[in-house]
Amino acid sequence: MRILFLVLVLVVRCACAEFYQPWLMDSHWQLQTGKLACRLSQEIPHLGQVLLLQEAGEPLRFVLRLNQRKMVADASLRIEPAPWQHRALSGLSYPVVLTTDDESHQQLEVRGNTAERMLAALYAGHFPSYTLQRPWRNGFHEVRVDVSSVRFWEKHDEFQNCRIQLPAFGLRDFRDLNFYFRQQQLQLPQETSSILAKLAHYLKLSGKGQVMIRNATAGVAGTAGQRWFQKRYAVIKKRLRQLGLRTAQISIRKSSDKPRIEMTVFGPEGLLLYHYGRHQENLSALQKRRLALLARYLRDYFPGKLWIHGHSDGARWRSEKANRALARRWAEKVRDYLITEGVEASRLEIRVWGSKRRVASNLSRDGQARNRRIVIDLEDEPTLTAGLDQSG
Repeated sequence: MRILFLVLVLVVRCACAEFYQPWLMDSHWQLQTGKLACRLSQEIPHLGQVLLLQEAGEPLRFVLRLNQRKMVADASLRIEPAPWQHRALSGLSYPVVLTTDDESHQQLEVRGNTAERMLAALYAGHFPSYTLQRPWRNGFHEVRVDVSSVRFWEKHDEFQNCRIQLPAFGLRDFRDLNFYFRQQQLQLPQETSSILAKLAHYLKLSGKGQVMIRNATAGVAGTAGQRWFQKRYAVIKKRLRQLGLRTAQISIRKSSDKPRIEMTVFGPEGLLLYHYGRHQENLSALQKRRLALLARYLRDYFPGKLWIHGHSDGARWRSEKANRALARRWAEKVRDYLITEGVEASRLEIRVWGSKRRVASNLSRDGQARNRRIVIDLEDEPTLTAGLDQSG
């Protein structure tokens, strides 16, 4: 009699809409466990697969993966009583996010608290039920998909035990990694060391993957910036090797290995010296790119003050007053551009030296070019400036 009742229920449902569900007397759940993910899945005949997916560091996901492309225009999710249950449930409808997998097959997904409700409903013997709107001629055709809770309890405890043992961090925690260093600093900050330890642990559990280390100022900071990046790269690589990663997993070049975790190393060296030409009127495109990077460093990491030192050459046809005016004009160009990039004006101070502090002879054009410069000093804490020559 019970089997006959279930058959009648299915016939009634199929009469009012397209309907999919595992055969109730033969439905089962498959469990896959790993060090970084736990997965419970159930096949929906002729349609696809439903799964509960818990990945390290991610919220629980409840996903219906369809075998077809572009099958659904809209969807919702409810919790229904099993066919043999007679009590009414809340009737709440949960919105579903439509995504695609790597093969462009549609996925219907809820995550976080809503997915936890689906897990609890299955354990309580209820049926999560999807209502899909499928394009049909000039309108939509309704499709219903019920997820069976039959024999779910057999795998529930193992699934929960697997979830408990997963790391509390995952790939999402390693996105957009930016490691900032103070000027001429090589020692790894404590926060950076902690992130590297988690990162190495994650990749060791995965058994594969790559750490790609990039220079934030590559191509614009000259030899000084590249030299300091190489030193910091060596320190980070050594630390990751100590944490158990293989040398081949750590590189400055992208490989095909996945998961790939990218990190950016950012130091200010190479962004603190700007030369200007004899007849140059405005900042060049390269100078603006370098100043924009320096402004990013100041906004995101360095809280202190900047001293912008203006220097000129000692051309014989120019008076020292003119030299100082030239040096001030270029110092102001640098200051004003940093302000347009979001650096507070109160953090920027100008010192004008004219031709007093030459670094090369003015008897050659090469020497004069080296003397025409703006030098930036980073200061952690403001200091008294009484007696300093800051006049124009």
